Amino acid sequence: MSLLATLFGAWVFWRDGGRWITAVGLYNLAFAFFVGFSGLYQTVKAWTLDPGIPLFTAVAICYFVQVVTWLLFWSGGVSHRLPTNAGQADGRTAGWAVKSGLLLLVLAVAMAAIAPDSMPVANPVGFVGVVLLAVGLLRGPAAHHRFLWGVVLLIAFAVYFTYLFTGFGRIVVGTLALALLVMSAHRDQRPYTKLLILGGATPALLFLAGLRATASQGSPFTVDQDGFGSAISPLRSFAQLLRLDEAGLLPRGWGETFANAAVGLVPRAAWEGKPVGFGADLVAFLSPELVGTGHSAAALAHGEWLYNFGLLGLGLMVPVIGLVVRLVDRLLVWASSSPLTTPYAVGAYAGAIVAAVGLFDLLWVGSFTYVVRGGARLLVLAAVILVIGWRVSGQAVPNHLVGQRRPAAARRPQPTARAR
Repeated sequence: MSLLATLFGAWVFWRDGGRWITAVGLYNLAFAFFVGFSGLYQTVKAWTLDPGIPLFTAVAICYFVQVVTWLLFWSGGVSHRLPTNAGQADGRTAGWAVKSGLLLLVLAVAMAAIAPDSMPVANPVGFVGVVLLAVGLLRGPAAHHRFLWGVVLLIAFAVYFTYLFTGFGRIVVGTLALALLVMSAHRDQRPYTKLLILGGATPALLFLAGLRATASQGSPFTVDQDGFGSAISPLRSFAQLLRLDEAGLLPRGWGETFANAAVGLVPRAAWEGKPVGFGADLVAFLSPELVGTGHSAAALAHGEWLYNFGLLGLGLMVPVIGLVVRLVDRLLVWASSSPLTTPYAVGAYAGAIVAAVGLFDLLWVGSFTYVVRGGARLLVLAAVILVIGWRVSGQAVPNHLVGQRRPAAARRPQPTARAR
């Protein structure tokens, strides 16, 4: 069943959108990893041992929910005929994106170095900085220098990784890499970027697992010394919640975790009694000995729906998640469909990508983390657009910055590209 879940998630990722990477594809890629791979890993590691939890049932429920959601909401795909200049930035806007991205990345590194406690703010600032830099380089008039810009972005990614990654929260590093790859795929004539993701998934997992194993040595929270703990534990935690629910020991939240997520961006310093996220709620049920230590757990989005509404919640999850992911998917298509001729268009494009790659957080632990992480990045992006973006929007674009191209009237008609 775990192998089937892995193959299904990877197949939807490959199929949906053709050469483009879509929000639907990303959510299913997350499913292949957090459900399919996790189930395979735990089965192989404890082949002859009784896991003590309904692991097969957990995988089967997740698989059934995913397939039904795909059939009802995602299987039709979204087909649009896009002009060849869709998602391309002019010279001035691309230059603005590059400068803004570099400024944010430098600011984030400085914040982390001067005030280590500012990391919760510095991290999204640096994240958005790398994304804006990528938009300016990969979607601007000079985007054909793909190898050169790839090296520049690799350096920027390395700076983020070195100064803003603490060894924990590896999914943030993964989503940043995916954001860059989503942009790269928009220039593909063939699904090369998708092949790169599927082929490079295993080496990337092993690398990140090694980092976690090294960083977590001596940590009281570490229960899996090979570094895969936080990646495979959500499925196991969901299975534990199923067992508690069957025994009548799991209380009902009745939507409380979603209400908590809605206020997730309110600073705790401004609201001393601010409710905690779903991950913190889980500790009392899964690891009661760690209550009060600041530890947080993850039990998939399925666990959040089970906690709130019981088994009925898993049925309610189908239309809600189906519509949310489809909405993000349509937002990404819409933001990619027009030329990026203003900072506002760049902001919409970058914001849609941030929302799409953040779906990994949504499946991994639920709504609170998705809102907090993605919302913080979107707030940074909005602040940049509002503070300095208007300076570019009101100015004409000099010809030498737009690129050496013939006027539209003198060019031959260009065929349209199809994106699904």
